[in-house]
Amino acid sequence: MASRKEWPISDSPAVALARAHLEAWTNHDLDTARGNLAEDVQFYSPAANLVGIGEYMDAPRGLTQFARQVVPGSLRVIAAMGDDRNALIMYEVSTEGGQLGSKLFPSAQTWLLDDNGKIKVERIVSYMAPRVV
Repeated sequence: MASRKEWPISDSPAVALARAHLEAWTNHDLDTARGNLAEDVQFYSPAANLVGIGEYMDAPRGLTQFARQVVPGSLRVIAAMGDDRNALIMYEVSTEGGQLGSKLFPSAQTWLLDDNGKIKVERIVSYMAPRVV
């Protein structure tokens, strides 16, 4: 059996915050996730473009709606790189229930932090794949 290639994982300040943010919402700690956001956060995805903490968290296609379907503890970071203000992370989570059903949800996201170390801009490119059993 072929071995998986190990990808780099950076420990830069932006990557550390982005990983902490991923850990928080994938484990349903939405208060911590909310605390990572700048007031005027901007979120861009194939499903929605959201501005402000309220929309980001609570809109019909916001983080809370998606996070509720994620299996806590299923986050697997594949690769991460960044610097003081920018992060790029490839990861996957598993979902159950809701509109998504049981899926493996791989994603690549970028984050830009503001001068206060909060998430100012988040961009996601993602797709869902059927779970391989």
